[in-house]
Amino acid sequence: MKYLKILIILFFYSSFLYSDEILLIHSYNKGLKWSDGISRGIEDIMLKHPQYELTTEYMDSKKIESENYFDELLDLYRKKFRNRQYNAIIVADNYAYDFVLKYHRELFPNTPVIFCGVENFNPKELDTYLKKYVTGVIEYKDIRTNLELIYQLFPATKMVYIISDDAYSSLAIKEQIIDESNNFQDKFRVVFDNKIDFNKIDEKIDKLPKHSVILFTSFYRDMYGVYIPYHRLRSFFQRSKFPVFALNHIHLGEGIIGGYMINPYDQGALAAKKAFELINGKKIASVPIETPSSSYFFDNNILRKYGIPLSDVPSPAEVINGVESFYEKHRRFVENAFALMPLLLLLTTILVLNIIKRISLEKELLRQGKLDYVLLNNIQSAIFWKANDGKILGCNDLLCEILERDKIDIIGKNVQEIMPGFCDKIQEVPLDCPTSAEIVMKMPFKDKIIFSVRRTYYTDENNQEAGVVTILTDVTEKRRIETERKRHEQFVIQRSKQSEVGEMIASIAHQWKTPLVEISAIAQELIYKRRKKVLGEEDTQKVVDDIMTQVKYMSNTIDDFRQFIKPSSTQTAFDVREAIDTLLSVVNHNVKYNYITINIVQPSKEPLLAFGYPNEFKQCVLNIINNAKDSIVKKRESKNTDGIIEIELSNDDTHIYLSISDDGCGIEKSKLESIFDPFMSTKEHGDGFGLYMARLIIEDKMGGKIIAKQKENGAQICITIKKAKGAA
Repeated sequence: MKYLKILIILFFYSSFLYSDEILLIHSYNKGLKWSDGISRGIEDIMLKHPQYELTTEYMDSKKIESENYFDELLDLYRKKFRNRQYNAIIVADNYAYDFVLKYHRELFPNTPVIFCGVENFNPKELDTYLKKYVTGVIEYKDIRTNLELIYQLFPATKMVYIISDDAYSSLAIKEQIIDESNNFQDKFRVVFDNKIDFNKIDEKIDKLPKHSVILFTSFYRDMYGVYIPYHRLRSFFQRSKFPVFALNHIHLGEGIIGGYMINPYDQGALAAKKAFELINGKKIASVPIETPSSSYFFDNNILRKYGIPLSDVPSPAEVINGVESFYEKHRRFVENAFALMPLLLLLTTILVLNIIKRISLEKELLRQGKLDYVLLNNIQSAIFWKANDGKILGCNDLLCEILERDKIDIIGKNVQEIMPGFCDKIQEVPLDCPTSAEIVMKMPFKDKIIFSVRRTYYTDENNQEAGVVTILTDVTEKRRIETERKRHEQFVIQRSKQSEVGEMIASIAHQWKTPLVEISAIAQELIYKRRKKVLGEEDTQKVVDDIMTQVKYMSNTIDDFRQFIKPSSTQTAFDVREAIDTLLSVVNHNVKYNYITINIVQPSKEPLLAFGYPNEFKQCVLNIINNAKDSIVKKRESKNTDGIIEIELSNDDTHIYLSISDDGCGIEKSKLESIFDPFMSTKEHGDGFGLYMARLIIEDKMGGKIIAKQKENGAQICITIKKAKGAA
């Protein structure tokens, strides 16, 4: 029994240590109606969550607000909350709000803060850290609506005398009052007074002109800092000879006529709801900061005092001390009705839920039907679906256009009957194939149409195959465009190649000069030797061999030229270094003629096998070398340059990298990308096809990449192409 008692004591002690707890920090003191109203709203919400405890602290800032006081309060809170963990912090009004924001990292790290009763809220006060933890409810006093209400109930008003103090919360709305009063200059005068000796307030009221109205904001301390208790305010309201309106619900029933009021209970209840939303796992971003609307409240006794009927007040409004209620007049009937209410409510609820569900389903079916219609008839494909017996169950409008039939003539008919011409072709397309098949349909008096066809099963409510959906997409124009594009690409490549033919012919002419001179010299030597002696068979054969050596060299040059201008028919594996060497053997003389040196750098001696179009690749490299040569020649017109073109080759496991750089004029930074556009040339008489063709071949036909770069002296073109499969 002794041990059982110890266990029970430990259980309750551990429950106390680790219980769930919410901290409420009030800016003001207990007994202040505003603070008490907020507490009631929070406590009513807390009743729905009995596992949570509420701890309340009061800063008492209405009565004392010195810096020394707040420093001592901070020291107290440091000691008090050092080892306390809270699920959430609720702060009421600006003092508590500012205090918690300032010391959140120190006192309440990683704890969500929900504010309420905060006036002139500025979201910029929340830095990146605080935005992760702060949300709440803004207190907004609607001055304009209250001024409009005063004018509505007292249209003869000449002055609205606004009573306020110089507390933080009152000063927060001073500018709002001044701004809103400007909208009523043509109706009445607005006087804002926050320098009031409450002992002499009756003297001020007596001096107000006839047809004045008082608008009371808040007043806790007079101009000398003297705290004004509620009973003195209540006495002032009751003896005032002018109607008094208020912005705060706490003054209702104390002698004021009413107003468009904020309710502290609503502020507290809404803040508590937000707190539990965060505790239950909602992200701070999904619990937004809100500004609840005020409501109309009136005291019917005061309305009668000034001869205002209830029919004149805005609606909806809550009126206290009103006429006898319906319940009071018909109490017996209401009590009997309430006795039967549970049964009636149950039956009504079941009926309403059934009706709501039926209406919801009908709306959903209607919405889904409209959506399906829009989707089906905005897809650029003909669609129809048929049952397993071959009957067409539905189709979209595009199929009707293609078949030139009305939908009523298609649905319910067998697919063989509707599309006898190409039904068999459609049936041959495999079902649920990842790729679509193409068929050609010939219509009378029309050009043939190429369709891309896809077919798939659809199922019924038992997940059994119920039929087939067929999608026909007209790809006729797409195929025509692809054909034209291929023809255009080949035309561009050949045109670019032809533009380089002149350069190559000039190079061939240089190469042929040497063997022609040699043949001429051999002929002269033959004539000379025949004059001296009769040539034997051995001498004649030597002359013939020398001549054939030169002729073979000339023939090889022509073969290389002919091989270059011949387009590659298919993609093949080729050695990049060998392709460059072959190209340079054709154009080397033309380059050397311009006193330009070409250096090839290849750290690795292994073959660099690429997969693509070798002749077109050579043409790309030739275009780049010719551009480099022209750039060097142009630069020499104004300054000296060595005239070096450097070709660098490298590779990795999957790609081959080719870099061609020169010490010519270079490329402007703004043109690094545009030089690959068609008709874009930096040369005076250039046609702009060379580098455009190069990008077309390297990127579109060979799946590589070509870019231009700037370098300190000159330009650099970098080409990346894929290695041939199986290449080391």
